[in-house]
Amino acid sequence: MKRGIERKLLIIGSIWNLVTALLTIFSYNSWFTKEGEKQLLNSETNTMIAGSQMINNISSIIFLFGLFVFVGALVNFLIAVILKDNEIQYKLMIWIGIWAAIQLLSMDILGFLIYMVAFVIYMAKNKAIKMSDKKLKSVYGN
Repeated sequence: MKRGIERKLLIIGSIWNLVTALLTIFSYNSWFTKEGEKQLLNSETNTMIAGSQMINNISSIIFLFGLFVFVGALVNFLIAVILKDNEIQYKLMIWIGIWAAIQLLSMDILGFLIYMVAFVIYMAKNKAIKMSDKKLKSVYGN
């Protein structure tokens, strides 16, 4: 069976992850830093020092999360490219399920839906491939 739908969904999902990662790294991270600095301008010296350290730490976490999603987008794109037709790839199935769960945990509902639909279609086609292999084996012997 052709894996065209899964391939397209994985590419769409990777593009979505790429966009959200770049927005997180560049837009949200810089916005968070600027807003944090604005809030600290009118505070005491001790509060300003502790607050700036906290803002830097949170900013680093935001950057790392964006980088994580960016790398995940690249991995998903590569997986979509090397996806084989008429073959069951168990590691790929596990990866799509794990990445869908990561999308859900990060509250990326659109990303979760894209990867979950790809996962369900992949599982359904796996069942069809298994059934066709059994029929072929029963008809031709081995």
